[in-house]
Amino acid sequence: MAMASSSWEPVPALLCADCGFALPASALSCPQCRSLVHAAELVRLSNLAKVSANSGKLAESRAYWVKAAALLPPESMQYRSIQAKITQLPIDLPTGKTGNGVFTKLGAAMGPVALLAWKLKAILFGLAKASTLLSMFAFFGVFWTMYGWAFALGIVLSIYLHEMGHVIELRRLGIPAGAPMFIPGLGAIIQLRNVSLTPLADSRIGLAGPIYGLFPTVFCAAMFFATHAGIWSALASTNALINLFNLVPVWQLDGSRGMHSFTRNQRLAILGLALALWAASSGIFFAIALGASYRLLFTKDASPMPDKSGLMRYAALMVAYAITLAIFPLK
Repeated sequence: MAMASSSWEPVPALLCADCGFALPASALSCPQCRSLVHAAELVRLSNLAKVSANSGKLAESRAYWVKAAALLPPESMQYRSIQAKITQLPIDLPTGKTGNGVFTKLGAAMGPVALLAWKLKAILFGLAKASTLLSMFAFFGVFWTMYGWAFALGIVLSIYLHEMGHVIELRRLGIPAGAPMFIPGLGAIIQLRNVSLTPLADSRIGLAGPIYGLFPTVFCAAMFFATHAGIWSALASTNALINLFNLVPVWQLDGSRGMHSFTRNQRLAILGLALALWAASSGIFFAIALGASYRLLFTKDASPMPDKSGLMRYAALMVAYAITLAIFPLK
């Protein structure tokens, strides 16, 4: 006679905001893409802790950091950083109500501002590294002799933002990442050693560079319309070309990482879009089409599960940069 099993499986309580993976209620990070489940709450608690510390309420600040630590995987870099803060603050909580003051309410409302400030701090982080600064100056010098100082400065800053997009995404996933190193005349790289990445995390890290590369591209386009100075048109089109080159899905380029989480059908969709944009825009899309064809015909690393968010990001980047090249054609 058959016996009913007493075992049971936990019912997923939520979906990952980044990849849609079903998560158990106790999850602190997504096992598929490694993004933090409670990222928004962590920003809020971090902001409250800083406001409390600035108001002299150190024990209260510690309490917020303790709450934040409980929402982080113990192996993450953020967890270790918060634990270091906790050890420097007093243990006993003050008497009276916690978190009801004007400053703490203001801190809770300023979560998005704190997130923006964190990203700005992360972007500037690389400029504090001697290796990054020295290699940037060397890169700048090479391009200055070839194209003049204004164009060289614009390209250096644009490439820096692109590379810091990778760094910010790596740190968001709790992966230690150093500042970029410029290679004069070629570009810049970020070194990762002994890091195991899921296809979805690899895709998000790869596409983060071209996503951040959109900011200087849009800025240069806006400056051209405001000033009609040719330097801005040249920078906008060159930025678009550099980022599209990085979207070619071969070797260690961003497009190769970005396509890591795609199914065969999704890779076929990128191939079709690249061919359409090649016919309507620039020859660089033919290179993307060739790369997508290679990934379809000669590799066996296609994902069994579709990555709709990643596909939309990849396609949107291609279209955005195609529009840029249509408005500012290379001369």
